[in-house]
Amino acid sequence: MVKYVATAVALKCFSATPFTRRVYRRLGNRFGNKQRSTERMPGYYADRVKRIIRLAREQKIVSDGDRVLELGTGWLHWEALTLRLFFEIEAVLFDVWDNRQLAGLKNYVRQLDEMLDESFGLSAQEIAKARTLIEHILKVDTFDQLYDLLGFEYVVESSGSLERFADKSFQLVVSGGVLEHVNREALPTLFEETHRILVPSGWAVHSIDTADHLEHYDQTVSPKLYLQFSEVTWKLLCANEVQYINRMQRGEWLRLFHASGFDLVEEEVRRVDLSLLKIAPRFAGMDLKDLECTVLRVALRAR
Repeated sequence: MVKYVATAVALKCFSATPFTRRVYRRLGNRFGNKQRSTERMPGYYADRVKRIIRLAREQKIVSDGDRVLELGTGWLHWEALTLRLFFEIEAVLFDVWDNRQLAGLKNYVRQLDEMLDESFGLSAQEIAKARTLIEHILKVDTFDQLYDLLGFEYVVESSGSLERFADKSFQLVVSGGVLEHVNREALPTLFEETHRILVPSGWAVHSIDTADHLEHYDQTVSPKLYLQFSEVTWKLLCANEVQYINRMQRGEWLRLFHASGFDLVEEEVRRVDLSLLKIAPRFAGMDLKDLECTVLRVALRAR
């Protein structure tokens, strides 16, 4: 619990002013890029690639020639980048600030190259095609060169608004580990806009980390420890701007998707035992299975 509290305090300090928030992001990008340029790629990155390939096979979420929007591409542009290895797509990479890390991206792509085999649901021809493109990716020196190679566009919009995009201009909107960081009051508008920019029966595929992100720094506590804090206590002690999480639960997400014009086609859920955790009144009326959810992965189709 000591690391949990210490991290909460540190993140609150970094959140204090626009200057400290800029310092946090600069330091995070500098040290994060150095770390990701040498570390082993977490296993869930490969899992995300397998999942998107399977959805393309089973649900036809994307095809050659489609236009894809990745929300919150962060360090690596992982969803759009790995889709491009297997499909001739155009992609727009959308961020609210620039966290790009080219050395980390190339390190992870290099490791993915070593992993590609039939377990990904790919043919020998598809693997060979992906490896050829990876070879070219590893030779780029700048992100501009990468975008020229892949046919990508990078957009930074600090407001998070999608209004610049035309109606029915994308076949797929995708994100990984992003939506839990969007202000909960902004989510209805974001999903209404997502629905607007998708073609009829277009797809939205998201992976949402509903766990307590402070637990990532202190794994002696419950992955859903934030459930014990009231809204007032959470804002006072733990909430911060540099690693904001909205504490949205599975049932809230599913209701939001439906209200925004999406049908849930596929769902994957990871859960954790909460039997030893005292639940705050803010969450007490919710379904236990929703509260137990730590990862929510959905494939949504626009009605």
